[in-house]
Amino acid sequence: EHLSGCGVGFKFMQAFAKSNNFPFSDLEKLLELTAVSIASDIVPITGENRILAYYGLKQLNSNPSLGLKGIIDICGLTGKEIIVFKIGPRINASGRMMNGKEAVELLLSKDSASAREKSESINQYNEERRELDKKITDEANAVIDEVENMDDRKAIVVYNPGWHKGVIGIVASRLTEKYYRPAVVLTKSSELITGSARSVTGFDIYKAIESCRDLLENFGGHTYAAGLSMKVENVPEFHRRFEAYVETHILPEQ
Repeated sequence: EHLSGCGVGFKFMQAFAKSNNFPFSDLEKLLELTAVSIASDIVPITGENRILAYYGLKQLNSNPSLGLKGIIDICGLTGKEIIVFKIGPRINASGRMMNGKEAVELLLSKDSASAREKSESINQYNEERRELDKKITDEANAVIDEVENMDDRKAIVVYNPGWHKGVIGIVASRLTEKYYRPAVVLTKSSELITGSARSVTGFDIYKAIESCRDLLENFGGHTYAAGLSMKVENVPEFHRRFEAYVETHILPEQ
């Protein structure tokens, strides 16, 4: 139930190996990737996740792949928090700033020089992502400062067609942390408006978005995080209905 996406992938490979008589030892090198995913996705480290993380971390500490070693070396990393704060964000930044291809190539690296080169590139993406994240968060806060009766509002919806699609999820998280309200950050992507939503403890933001499904082209996610897209003309009505739903369903303690 609580497997990360990479955890599901590992279990698929385990079933494939079992059905085709491959030894489990062929899969052991994949455990480090599973551990990185478990830590980065903040899934509960209990039950099977705990076992996968335990053996994956042992491998990461003793014999990491060239790709992950490249990230570790370029950051000069030590300590138990390196995955969540260093490795995960750098792999993630490649997809946020570009298309993720370089992260895949890094994780598949077969020589140290290539791994080093791609690690440096991904490290640069992470620096760019941090600068962009701060800039857009500051702009979103400025928009919120102009909202009338903000103290009485139960949700946040902000939109700017110029914001970078790759970081709006991070910005939504920052707004939720600062104002402690469910937040949706919207930007323009091709012909549609794309958004990322984040929630506060105990409030199901997926259901809030689902209540507006007739206005949306697409949506998906879970209780605390979701993505959505819509036509530009539906933004004002989505804003109104989303806020109304949150106001009706959120509890004071949330």
